Order: sequence, then C-alpha cells, then structure tokens
Amino acid sequence: MSVTPEGRRLLRVEARNSETPIERKPSWIRTTAKMGPEYSAMSSLVKDGGLHTVCQEAGCPNIFECWEDREATFLIGGDICTRRCDFCDIATGRPAALDTDEPRRVAESVRQLGLRYATVTGVARDDLPDGAAGLYAETIRAIHAANPTTGVEILPPDFGARPELVGQVFDAGPEVFAHNLETV
Repeated sequence: MSVTPEGRRLLRVEARNSETPIERKPSWIRTTAKMGPEYSAMSSLVKDGGLHTVCQEAGCPNIFECWEDREATFLIGGDICTRRCDFCDIATGRPAALDTDEPRRVAESVRQLGLRYATVTGVARDDLPDGAAGLYAETIRAIHAANPTTGVEILPPDFGARPELVGQVFDAGPEVFAHNLETV
C-alpha cells in the first residue's frame, strides 16, 4: 500500500511495481459506457446461450464499446481458470468438467451475430491431460461448419509447451493462431 501526496491510499497489486508511482490518467482516456440496443442484444445472446466471453469474465473496460459494435471474444473451457495471471480478472480455482456442447453453441452464436470473423480464447485448463486442445480444435471446426465464410482467430494457452497439442489446434485450420504474450 502506498500513499499519494494528497493522502489517498493506493493498493499496489504487483509487488514488483510497488515503487512505481501511479500517475494521473490523461483526460482522453475517460469515456462514457454506451449500453445501447446492440450491447443489450449481445448481453442477452451470451446469457441465453450459456456462453462466456473474456469481455465479461476478465472485467474488460472496453466491453460496452465492443459489444455496441457487435464484437466479442468468446471464452471457452468454462469461467474458472487453473492459473492466476496478474493482468487478468478471471476467477481461479478448480474448473467444472468441460461442456461438450460448447463448440456448437459458440458456432451458433457466431451465426446469429452474422460475424465474418470470430475470436476465441479460453481459460487455462491445466487440470486436463490435453489442456483443452481438443475443445479448441472442435470449436474451430464447429464455427467453420456452421459459418463457412467466417474467419476464426484462436488465442489458446501454452498447453504446457507440448507441441503435439499446439499441432492439434493448428490442424483444425484457424485463420489466425495467436497467443497472449502475457502467458509466454
């Protein structure tokens, strides 16, 4: 905990940053949350479909802007992660069993939204022998089957540095195979 000159207490989450003062944010960084009709429709679609998005689970501050533009990053593998990363607000703990219908529901939501491009990430599933590689691969295949012209960007975890698991996801044919640098 540090104290600013004005006497306001600031909690420093990361010990390595405790000596770095928190600077005042520029005025342009502030925005107004736009909870218009598209945001409401996206919220209903995600809730009714029993889906998770990284937008919600990680507490992304851009959720209102993205959802109003009908953009979202689907979060597969549940809403509980087996890792605790400093940059993320997804709950950590013992995840539930995989939902084998999730790939179909994600693909159906992509179709309902009319997305030309779908981004899919997921929680780390170190509790599973394949780290959920099979789930990622099946989700890619389901999106392509239901939406043949939709591109898929996948942002998987590191799969414990096991190349055969990375290959399993790659072989499913995502248009973009990306990786969150924070997890490397």
